Amino acid sequence: MSNSSNTLQPGEGASCRQLLLVLAFSFLFALGVAVGGGGFSSDLGGDPDEAAHAVTALMLRDYLADGLGSHPMTFAKAYYADFPRVALGHYPPLYYVLNAPLLLAHNSVSTLLVFQSLTLSLLAALTFHIGRHFLKTAPAAAASLCMLLLPQTLKMTQHVMADVLLALFCLWAALLWAWYIKAPSVRRALLWGTVAAAAILTKGSGMGLCLLPPLGTLLTGRWRLVFSWSWWFAALPVAVLAGPWMLYSTGISKEGMTLLSPTQYLMQAVPFYLKGMPVIFGWPLSLLAAAGAGLCLLSGWKKRALDPLLASLFAMCAGMTLVLLLVPVGLSVRYMLTLSPLVMLMAAYGLARVPWPAKLAYSATPLLLLVFSLLPVLTADIWPTKDVRGFSATVSRSGMPNRGEAKQNWLVASDPRGEGAVIAAAAFGSQQRFPANLRIYRGSKELATSDWMGRGYKAAFTKEADLLDHLDKLHVTRVFLDLSEPEDRRQPHEVQLLNAMNSASQRWRLDFEQPVTRVSWETGLMRVYQRTSANSHN
Repeated sequence: MSNSSNTLQPGEGASCRQLLLVLAFSFLFALGVAVGGGGFSSDLGGDPDEAAHAVTALMLRDYLADGLGSHPMTFAKAYYADFPRVALGHYPPLYYVLNAPLLLAHNSVSTLLVFQSLTLSLLAALTFHIGRHFLKTAPAAAASLCMLLLPQTLKMTQHVMADVLLALFCLWAALLWAWYIKAPSVRRALLWGTVAAAAILTKGSGMGLCLLPPLGTLLTGRWRLVFSWSWWFAALPVAVLAGPWMLYSTGISKEGMTLLSPTQYLMQAVPFYLKGMPVIFGWPLSLLAAAGAGLCLLSGWKKRALDPLLASLFAMCAGMTLVLLLVPVGLSVRYMLTLSPLVMLMAAYGLARVPWPAKLAYSATPLLLLVFSLLPVLTADIWPTKDVRGFSATVSRSGMPNRGEAKQNWLVASDPRGEGAVIAAAAFGSQQRFPANLRIYRGSKELATSDWMGRGYKAAFTKEADLLDHLDKLHVTRVFLDLSEPEDRRQPHEVQLLNAMNSASQRWRLDFEQPVTRVSWETGLMRVYQRTSANSHN
């Protein structure tokens, strides 16, 4: 195994041919997992955020297609009123900016899933390229490709989420900062700042990259660079490109945070993510990664400086880990995706340092990485597949208004996943979104009050008659009531709506019931009620 060099630069790692092979293989693998795992055949209800990402990307696509010339904010507010799953503000815009042109070419949820597979393949190729700076070809390729076998990576192939794009920008930023440390210049600093800004504009947690320059510089022993103009220029693109958005969205994004103080959140986050490490990566990979990182840090300590690339990788992961532990946005193991490349590379590094017998020297590390990467999936209680069905079928059976027809008003009552799945299905299936001839109200917003995180919940009505009068006031013609949720998870306003529909046969009739699957072991019915013609407000 070759030692790390102190003259690392882009292009020094993998050859173009090797990168293309890894890129092609990982793309086909990710796409195959998305198809075989149910991503393309499922509805957008696998995660509460999934429908929000898809509908927001669709909104930007529709603005480019039909809304240019109108004020963007006016367009966005009108769009949200009709399809209230737009989340621009709660989430930064770059993920949607990249997907909107693709949706112009092919307006389908499948386009977003293909983009997901492409992003994952780019992450794998970049991981391989970085690994080739301090690993032989086989271990570096195994680390990058086996990363695709981890449970959270498999899950991301099947869901419309921005986490993979964030991980890609973070890893790219680590490589670019090592490039800057090797030969400091204003151009290289500005390029790093542009990629860091892209990460922040993908997800706010990209702010963890702000620790990369100072810590990465310190770990390489090049602290005197802080007295150079070029070092400070790295912050300029972040301030110019990401700064205005962060200032604008601060008040909105606060709604998505818990009420815990950083200290209180830290006390919950540390044990949560420590327990999550072996679940996501498995004990063998976690321990090997710790050993590999320890060897790298020990080598740097003896030399009084780390290799620039390793220093940048450690600094990037330190910054992103601090965000996980201190920013109270809620706990989720998928946020650990940004750590996956370093975990896999350090595990490969640790295995490669074992003095294997000559016959095993080439194959031992790749084979063990493959086995250890499969362990978390094989030992998990649930295989990472997606099986969310029935929400789109419900919308289709309800009869979407044709272009030019009078506007219809629907109301859907479910949890965020169910409401989002129905709204996303209606938005993508609608023939006319600007101006829209369909408006969907969320039961969680019209029949109850709470903040973005569901805190401060209170049913809006105490009497069923008042609830029915409110539906009359909104001119609602169809009500979608999701009964696939377990009864102990139904909110009071959903129970109240069910009772109101059952007691108002003169105003509402049950049109049909649609079987709904949330996950393979959680199924139920979606009831669709239609206003009787005698009480129609259209």
